[in-house]
Amino acid sequence: MFSPNRMRPELPEKQKKPVSPDAKKRLWAVLGMSVALLVIYYGTMAIKPELTQPVMLAYMIGFAGFLITYLAYNRAFVNKDVTVDMLPKDWSEEKKQRFVADTKEREVKSRWMLVFIISFVVVFMAEMLYLFVWDGWLSKMLSGMTSA
Repeated sequence: MFSPNRMRPELPEKQKKPVSPDAKKRLWAVLGMSVALLVIYYGTMAIKPELTQPVMLAYMIGFAGFLITYLAYNRAFVNKDVTVDMLPKDWSEEKKQRFVADTKEREVKSRWMLVFIISFVVVFMAEMLYLFVWDGWLSKMLSGMTSA
């Protein structure tokens, strides 16, 4: 229904799912790893600028390695939503159950790799913000304000 105060329809209240302790651990791990990678990168940039490019190259290689391994281990998630009914008829029921369970098990077992993958993405995003926002127009805008 429409609210008299607003012109958009009211949405039903959603129940928030409680965050599992395992998800909280992963969140803190991603945060910690992101901070560690950022400190290494920007520390290298401040102390020895000539090593910045090799460090970023190592980060890119690490990111690509983790991403390819994650996708290969999870079979590129091709079988993610496969149910027992979708599998070949000539397979035994036990083999079908094992296949579906294995797909879910692989997804759970490989979650630790996401900590590294997400952390590398955060570092790359921070670097892009630094290069194109801070070092670009924002630093020029700030220097223009201080010289006035």
